Amino acid sequence: MGSATTALHALEALAQQQPMGVSELARRLDITKPAAQRALQALADAQWIRRSEQQPGRWVLTVKVIEVASRMGSELGLRDLAAPLMRELVDATGEATHLSVLDGPDVVTIDQIDSTQPVRIYWPLGARSPAYAAASGKALLSALPAELLADHLPPRLEPMTPQTITDRDGLLAELDRIRLRGYSIQRGEVRDDVASIAAPIIAPEDRPIAALSVFMPAHRFPSDEGVAVGALVVKTAAKISSSLALRR
Repeated sequence: MGSATTALHALEALAQQQPMGVSELARRLDITKPAAQRALQALADAQWIRRSEQQPGRWVLTVKVIEVASRMGSELGLRDLAAPLMRELVDATGEATHLSVLDGPDVVTIDQIDSTQPVRIYWPLGARSPAYAAASGKALLSALPAELLADHLPPRLEPMTPQTITDRDGLLAELDRIRLRGYSIQRGEVRDDVASIAAPIIAPEDRPIAALSVFMPAHRFPSDEGVAVGALVVKTAAKISSSLALRR
């Protein structure tokens, strides 16, 4: 591998498991220890990683990764367009709102506005979840053409919690239900204590580019099974989609 490619693979490996040392990285990438050391030093020089304070011989990601993730979609003005509407959604529900995108089999949070409630769920920018388990991920999967769905599903649906859908046919049936009602629901499928309701944001080319979600502690999931909040999320996501179309 070239040095730049090695460094990028090293960054991906650290994102999956950190802190990580030279020997671990060399084994993970099947490269020599000197090559792993060079990759880590290059990433450190560029401020993508730093030494762990608790384990100085190992490396962790820096906030630069989150800063870059938060700018994803900026070429379409997605975050700028979504921000005021996300604020309206927070004001209407009292819960956090997230903006997320698909990245392979994962859904990644690229922007958020926090809840006004005293009890909140910590969820950092750049956080990843399997798309098949998260409300945002399922909303996006439901809006994909059938021929692209396999590109965003792993060979096996691993359980994140006992509530995670791990049967492929069961997931496909759930995606059908999401298409019919316009929004997805997740109650304890990613984490036992987390619930969310999401709808896809559609680009002018009729492709899903992001998902908007209301994100809350599981014990505050609406008593009407999310019908009212789901309608708000769908309406807000549609406004963002319309704004994107007007910018073309």
